[in-house]
Parts: sequence; C-alpha cells; structure tokens
Amino acid sequence: MTLVASTWSEDAWVNLRFNGMNPFALCGGRPIYPSRLFEDIETACRLIPNEEGVLLLTCNGRYEFSVALLAAWRSGRQIVLPPNLHAISLQRIRDQHIVAAELTDGFLADKSTNAKADSGEYELRFEANTIAVTLYTSGSTGQPKPVRKTIGNLFSEAETLKSSLALPEGPLLASVPTYHLYGLTFSIILPWVLGIPMVDECPLHADEVSEAITTNKARILVTVPVHLRALLVQQISCSNLSVISSADRLDEEVAKRWYAQCGRDIIEIYGSSETGIIAQRQQIANPLWRPFSGVNIEQNHDGLLRVASPFIHEDEGAMFQTQDLMTVGDGGFQLLGRSDSIVKIAGRRISLLIVEEALKRCSGVVDAAVAAVPVQGHIRNMAIWAAVATDEAEGISVRNIRAHLASELDNIKHPRRIVIVRSLPREENGKLRQERLMSLFRKES
Repeated sequence: MTLVASTWSEDAWVNLRFNGMNPFALCGGRPIYPSRLFEDIETACRLIPNEEGVLLLTCNGRYEFSVALLAAWRSGRQIVLPPNLHAISLQRIRDQHIVAAELTDGFLADKSTNAKADSGEYELRFEANTIAVTLYTSGSTGQPKPVRKTIGNLFSEAETLKSSLALPEGPLLASVPTYHLYGLTFSIILPWVLGIPMVDECPLHADEVSEAITTNKARILVTVPVHLRALLVQQISCSNLSVISSADRLDEEVAKRWYAQCGRDIIEIYGSSETGIIAQRQQIANPLWRPFSGVNIEQNHDGLLRVASPFIHEDEGAMFQTQDLMTVGDGGFQLLGRSDSIVKIAGRRISLLIVEEALKRCSGVVDAAVAAVPVQGHIRNMAIWAAVATDEAEGISVRNIRAHLASELDNIKHPRRIVIVRSLPREENGKLRQERLMSLFRKES
C-alpha cells in the first residue's frame, strides 16, 4: 500500500493505493484485505442517509472507523468526532450540529464476506483541501473546542511521521481512541501511509495490551504515559516493540525504567489538537525536543511557544499561540509545562509539574495529579492539593507520601491536602480534566 502525495497546494489530491495482497487491518489476529474494505465502503455509502447534516463517528474499532471515514469522504459528507463518548459530550454535539446519522461500532451489521487476498490494486482519490473532520479538544483545562482539519493536513502530517521516524514493518497496535487527533493520525492515517496493517482492537488495560500484542504480532505500540506505567508495573515484555507516546508528559523515571526493562527508547511526540505534531524526542538519547520538518517555532515575550506548520488549519491563523512555556537549547528546546502550571505561593513561583513528578517517584505510587486551590491565609493565598493512585499491594499511606516528599521538596511545595484513590479518572487518551480531578477531593470531604 502506498500513498502518492507529498506536496500540497490548493489543487492537490491525495491518492491512496492498496495492494490487494497486503492486509489492511487485523481483527483478533485475522487479516482483513482491501477487497473486503472496498466492499464495506460501498455498503457504508449506501447506509449514509441522503439528508442534511453531519455524520457523528463514535467507532472504537479501527476497522469500522476507517470504513466510515473513507465512505464519508467518498460521499462528500462532513464528519464530527467527539472529545469522548460520555453521554453529556455526545448530547452537546447533537445540540451544536444537525446530525444526519451516528456511525458507531456495529453499524456494518453484515460482516460476512468471502473477500480474500488478491493481486488487485485498489485506489481512492480525495481533494487535499477538503475538510476531513471537525474534532474536539479534550477539554482538560476547559470546555472542548472544535478544530477543523483538511485531508491535506492529516496526510501531510502522516507523511512527515513516515519520513522522520524509523518505524518497523509490521502491525500497529494502539491503546488510544480513534476520535482524538492523536489516535486518528497515528492509528488510522499513519498505517495507511506506511502500508502496514492496523490492529482493530483498542486495549486499555496492561493484560489486554499484552494479549493484543501477542495475538496480532504487533511491532508498533501507540500509547500514553499512564498505560506505559501500567505495563511496567506488570513487567510485560515489550522488547520487540517500537513505542510511541503522546497526549501527556512522559516522566523521566518511566523513560529510564522502560529502557532498562525493554532495551528501547520511547519515541515521544509533542503536539496538540490545533497544531498536530510539533516535535519529537527520545529522552535517553537527548532530553531536548526537535521540531519536525516543516514546523517553525518561536518563543514570545512571555516565554510561550508559538507554532506555524502545514498541519494547522487556516482557521487557527498563520502562527498558533500555545500556552506551553519553553526554553531554547542547543539543537532543540525544553518544555517547562503549561503557563497555568506555574503558581505563586507566599511570593514564590512554584511548578506544579515538579510536585507531581516528586509524588510519582514515591515507592508504591502509580499515578498522581496536583492542583493549585485558592485559600484564605495570612501568608498563602493558594494551596497545593494532590490526588494519588497507589499500588494496593504496597499498603502506602499519606504519612509515607509526606515522608518521601520531605526529602525531595521544600516545605512550601508540599501538598496541603493528599487523597489516595484506586485510580485517577483519566480520559481514554490519558488526560485528566480539571473538574474530574477536583471531584476526588469533594468525595473525600
């Protein structure tokens, strides 16, 4: 399978060519070939109602998601992807858009087919400047925001990844959902461009990931830091995998443990829904971030990162202003966290990331998140609160955690309040919305 399109202009086209002998996807280890794919695209086109409105895609399975996406593009229909599958989020989209149809898992009711490998060549052709999707940001720091992407935005991004990352040939498995840009780009578009099969399943738990790797003989794992921590805890062998991590900060301690246990450096991707990919790094080799080809960055007067790239839709302007603090280094840059992660307490600037990282280094802690909360005091007007998920077998207590922090942080950086929970209520992409974090403290009141 090859993609023919590497430069973009207003009249550019994306040509997708599939070799009929190569599996398009794997489902439970069983191959699905392009002949089956094109049969299902025709079926999906007939299922799409000929009436006003957008198509809401909520498929978790990557194969049905791919069929729905390609059928919608072929039919010239507008697609909306939700920030998550929560009922309130889906209803908000229905309130904001006229939804002609919702395509979810199982919309291809008849999956029986005799389509096998063949020597045929299968092709699809799309205008690069056509709107591919309207998706929503995760809303981790506020309400989800709609972001538009053209087909050209998505495929130029995937082409850049193909030329920048030394990825092996073989199935790609992802533990991130399809409807976030990270999942869309890395687990849907990238396999098409690389000419490798995607794994249909979306495993989230460590044992499920391990089983899916074995069943599908996966060579690439696309995941998030919280899932990597879980894999390390269970000591699952991933020595034959190339691992890509994004959507949240990967702690240095996790990167080092992964390298020691699996013998490979994790490929980290920095980006956002608005910008697409911005930079990459492999912490063990070099802690600095290196921008991808075609991506231009600069630092504004407040120390915040600004980005221009071909992966950003024109709606966002010529230069997109992030809220991420940075410093420029020799051959790259360092990220210092979001501007709202730096708070002033008793006249001192405190990084919440430093507090969070110290908590995660505590023996028995598997995940942690912190927040700065307004308080009334003679010295402090802000206090740090922390929610910590622990390994139940360790029997860790708040006293243990405070003893650990005493050797790592100044007293002013210590959380005034610590709650221990079984797990943090992260989204499928590993992010934790502020409102869900604060709800943990209300439960403990």
